[in-house]
Amino acid sequence: MLSNEELQALIRFVAEERRGGSDLSVEYQVDGVYLRVGGDRAGAATAPRATAAPAPASATEEAPPPTLEDVPAAEEPALDGHVLTSPIVGTFYAAPSPDSPPYVEIGGRVEKGQVVCIVEAMKLMNEIEADVSGTVSSVVPDNGDPVEFGAPLFVIQT
Repeated sequence: MLSNEELQALIRFVAEERRGGSDLSVEYQVDGVYLRVGGDRAGAATAPRATAAPAPASATEEAPPPTLEDVPAAEEPALDGHVLTSPIVGTFYAAPSPDSPPYVEIGGRVEKGQVVCIVEAMKLMNEIEADVSGTVSSVVPDNGDPVEFGAPLFVIQT
């Protein structure tokens, strides 16, 4: 099984390959995750270490496959205040519907138990409530962004 850090690095690697215009497919099997870049089996990502290879620059020049340790970690911005995190994996929505105003805005006051956003998971709309009272100083994800379990959603000054 891949660790959370290895899975995040794999996702970043896949996103980079897609931006580069490479054909990329991901296949999950019992014995691992296989990445295919440019139609060739590039490498297997099996627990506890995963590797994946980008398509070679030319037919005569083949680069060694990078490991997940080669993918730089995303830098997390410093969040000053109480951080309200996502209790589930899903899609962040700041408002109850596309034509509605957001539940909260930066500078707005929230009370403990007040609904501050929705995280959609598997077609279920989960209302997320503030766990403290205070003033919203930051909304971390953009509307429609995917969020992970434990990802920061809001910074609230108490």
